[in-house]
Amino acid sequence: LWSAHKFISAEPSDGGATCISTLEKRHPHTKQVIAAAETNKDKVEWLKTEFFPPPMVESPVPDAPQYPPPVWEWKPVSNEVMRAAVACMQPYKATYPGSEPNCVSRECADLLILFAGLIFRATNALGHYPSGWAELFILALRKPRKTNYADPAALRPIALSKGFVQWLNTCKNLQCVSEAEIAGILPNNQYG
Repeated sequence: LWSAHKFISAEPSDGGATCISTLEKRHPHTKQVIAAAETNKDKVEWLKTEFFPPPMVESPVPDAPQYPPPVWEWKPVSNEVMRAAVACMQPYKATYPGSEPNCVSRECADLLILFAGLIFRATNALGHYPSGWAELFILALRKPRKTNYADPAALRPIALSKGFVQWLNTCKNLQCVSEAEIAGILPNNQYG
């Protein structure tokens, strides 16, 4: 009871949320701090430029490209591919906040395949990929064994996607790699 009273009467806080410390850019030779990002808005801008390259000014694809004929025809996702994809999932890997964890898909695969298979096949048949499925939650994690975590380069992005969508994307990836291997269009030193 005392702990509950202490918790309720305490000053409001951010709930123990982890924050990124002030980021600094240093001169490459003198190591003097030449700029600092202290606000969350500034930190986001710095991390965006660190993690994501700017868009290309000009596309390398020619205006009227000539593509060879397709080597295979795309098929709808099969139940066998769905079973293989769910077996690849790491059971306790973090997913998008509010999304079901991978262990739910793994443990309930036989039941979910009956319903998820219809949805996955409908995305191809209708040519519709819901916009909410493309949402990612990107975290900035510290790279191990770095000496200065104030440097934006000492952080790395981790993208969390919704577990259900990750399952569909894994299915499509497995199909594409399998068909490419059967057609023999991957280089000899290409791995999975």
